[in-house]
Amino acid sequence: MTVFDAATIERLAEAIHENYLARFAPDGPAWSQLSPDLREANRAQARAIPRKLAAIGASIAPGPAEPFTFTPSEVERLAIAEHRRWMAQRRLAGWRYAAVRDDRRRYHPMLVKWEKLPEEEREKDRDAVRNIPEVLARVGLAVVRGRRQPAA
Repeated sequence: MTVFDAATIERLAEAIHENYLARFAPDGPAWSQLSPDLREANRAQARAIPRKLAAIGASIAPGPAEPFTFTPSEVERLAIAEHRRWMAQRRLAGWRYAAVRDDRRRYHPMLVKWEKLPEEEREKDRDAVRNIPEVLARVGLAVVRGRRQPAA
C-alpha cells in the first residue's frame, strides 16, 4: 500500500479542503486560516486514501492515467467508511456528540452512525470519495484498478 511523505500529505490535505470549500462552504476559511485541529482532520483524510482504494481493488500510480470513476456502490461503500474514519479521528482528537456544534468545547452533531446522518451530510462523504482521483491528480498521481505500483 502506498504511504505518502509529509509534503504529499500536506498538498493532498490542502486539495481536499479546497474541494470542500468549492462544493459546500464557498465562504469558508482558507487553508492558512484553518485551526490546527481541522488541518489535521484533512491530513488524516489524505492518509486514508490508499486504504480506501485498496478496499475496492484499486491503487495509486504515477499519473496521468486513464480517467477513473467510482461505481455508485463503491462511492456508497467508501463514503460509509469515510464517515466512520472521520468519527474515529474526531473522537481521538477529543470531540464528542452534541446536538449543537461547539468548536471550542469540541462538540459535533454529526458524530452519529451513518444511518442517522442527514442526507446532506452523507453527500459530503460521497463527495470526498468522488474527489479522490482529482485530489491525487493535483500531486501527479492517479487511481488505477488492480495495479499495485509504488507512487510516493
